[in-house]
Amino acid sequence: MVGTVFNTVTVALGASAGLILGKRLSDGLQTIIFQALGLFTLGIGVAMSLEVVNVFAVFLSIIAGVVVGKGLRLDERLKVATARLGKGTGKALVQSVLLFCVGAMTLIGCMQDGLNGDATVLFIKGSMDLISSAFLAAALGRGVLLAAPALLLIQGGLTTSFALWGAAWSDTLIADLTGLGGILLLALGLDLLKIRSFPLLNFVPAFAFIPLFQPVALWLETGLPQLLLP
Repeated sequence: MVGTVFNTVTVALGASAGLILGKRLSDGLQTIIFQALGLFTLGIGVAMSLEVVNVFAVFLSIIAGVVVGKGLRLDERLKVATARLGKGTGKALVQSVLLFCVGAMTLIGCMQDGLNGDATVLFIKGSMDLISSAFLAAALGRGVLLAAPALLLIQGGLTTSFALWGAAWSDTLIADLTGLGGILLLALGLDLLKIRSFPLLNFVPAFAFIPLFQPVALWLETGLPQLLLP
């Protein structure tokens, strides 16, 4: 958990610095920073999405996940809950959490920390997040600062899960979870670049469906053809 605590502190410090510096940065510079973050996020998303092994399982998980997320009105509820904190805070919070918590370094870092007690990857990630959170907070506002406690809960939960059950997770499951994270980062990159906005939080339940749909996808690929063949 040391790596997660370090990462939480770096995001909090970076976001705080960004909120202070944001008042001194020109609108043009903030726009360029925003675009740079969007392009970087797109690049990371493309790289991660290529990790997908069971394409059909990931596809079904996204559909089921967004149906559940929409039904629970996750994105809408968060925006309502954070509306009193200021305009755009909810959206900034969601974007920041996805950027800091949905990534290969998060998954691998938590896995190494949980299974082996090695927090090296999370230390590296925390150092990177220190810089990106400052620039993101300068552009988006204090919603980025609220991502720090969310990161503590998410990465802490992942690290604990790996410590308890991670040894039983297959390489295929980890790859599909990583690929799904990449797809969401692609959506986040488009959002940051103001090309297309998505209710991103509604897609998050898709992660829970990956283990459920992997056996279904395997049966459709192997079992179903055997039944249909004469």
